[in-house]
Amino acid sequence: MVSMASEGSTAKKDAELLKEISKEIREKGLRLLGEGNVKKDLDADKRAYFTVQGETEKHSVIFDKVRNEWSCDCKFSSMKNRECSHIYACKLFEK
Repeated sequence: MVSMASEGSTAKKDAELLKEISKEIREKGLRLLGEGNVKKDLDADKRAYFTVQGETEKHSVIFDKVRNEWSCDCKFSSMKNRECSHIYACKLFEK
């Protein structure tokens, strides 16, 4: 799971987070969102569930509201324990 800053985070913290996310991941996340590939399946009290249609397969993204953590079932996120383009696209979807 990828832990993220709270809603009350400052612009400076947001800028620092963006530095940690590669340009390639940001661009792919923007493209996924722009192409309409992000769907919010369920918004429950403790979690929000998303489906993101990637280039070759669908991915499940979950936001744990209690822990303030994002997770994705893609290989990149699972193996690197870093924010992937699918998570980034969902975060943009929520803004």
